[in-house]
Amino acid sequence: MKPIALSTIRKQNLRSILDLLTLSPSVTRQELSEATGLSLMSVTNLVDALKEQQVLCFTPVQRDLDAGRAYGRKAELISLRGDTGAWLLVDISGRQFSLMLLGFDIKPILEMKDEEKGGYLQRLERFLCKARERMEDSLEGRTLLGVSVITPGPYNISSDTVFNERVDELNGVRIKSLLQRCLGDYDYYVDEDVKFAVRTFQKQMEEEHCEVLYYLFLGEGVGGAAVHSGNMLRGHNATAGDAGQLTDPEGNTYESRLNLAAYARLLGLDGDAPPEKIREEIENLRETEGEKCLKALEMLAGVAAEMLYSILWLLDPTHIIIDCRYAAPYTEEFSREVERRLEARFQPGHRSLPVISAAPQGVSSVLRGAVHVLQREWVERKF
Repeated sequence: MKPIALSTIRKQNLRSILDLLTLSPSVTRQELSEATGLSLMSVTNLVDALKEQQVLCFTPVQRDLDAGRAYGRKAELISLRGDTGAWLLVDISGRQFSLMLLGFDIKPILEMKDEEKGGYLQRLERFLCKARERMEDSLEGRTLLGVSVITPGPYNISSDTVFNERVDELNGVRIKSLLQRCLGDYDYYVDEDVKFAVRTFQKQMEEEHCEVLYYLFLGEGVGGAAVHSGNMLRGHNATAGDAGQLTDPEGNTYESRLNLAAYARLLGLDGDAPPEKIREEIENLRETEGEKCLKALEMLAGVAAEMLYSILWLLDPTHIIIDCRYAAPYTEEFSREVERRLEARFQPGHRSLPVISAAPQGVSSVLRGAVHVLQREWVERKF
């Protein structure tokens, strides 16, 4: 077995510190030590290394004068600094693309959405060129440290292309080349939306000793990604885990039976309407006919269980995370129903099911995962 280098361990610990500071904006060295399990001396050394990169700021903690005289280093609250570096997230995973410029502290600096009409590629190129002008003004002296590009389908690194059915005009386009021409020469990290999203659960995987994690996304499209012992499974065509393209006994893809449009049709809505309109109509219907929405979700839970039944035999995951974006606020109930339907497919005692849980709602798992990748790659370059 190949020994793990000390530099690798150090980078892992630096990433852990950054993860905690991203989730908890202000913490002390002692709190970082308790959360990571590292000694206070190790945490101090790691914090000093990050301080040298000018990405941290420190605020003295007011001492309690009644507690008597305190000894040792004065306590400080540590937080990420947002005025020196920045991240850029470019989302081209849907027909309406968007862009977010964030400080190193993950606070938004600039947000842009495509609102033009016309051909997809022409709109995309105009959007990116316009974004370059606005981004240069918004950076205000910050260094752009990395760019995440979120694609709607598997990304082939060697050909710099993506293949998908959601935005077919994007197929065959050299993604990095397009971005470099329109935005500039930066460090680009291109990947499929679900492969970014699954990175969000890295810490959970480590804490729960998860050997094989399967992440299922249900939304405008249906996709999945699998991670084995921390390593992404990609496969020959980078399509490993894409359960949405599996077909049922009648030859229908599960994506066509489980996507946002399918949910809309079960509710009697127009599934061919723009996704934004569908989401708005579902939200309105949830206010007046919540029971109808729940019944439709129960039906879709049965379809999801039917699809996951194959995944269980192929990957045998220890954990499954279900990220159903249209199920809110019933995401927990939806995941439990999927679990019940899966249990019904196996004979009692035949095999144990994986741990099944719902992804946290709110900030998109894709965006959180994209930031995680940018931080990880920055640590790799700097340390």
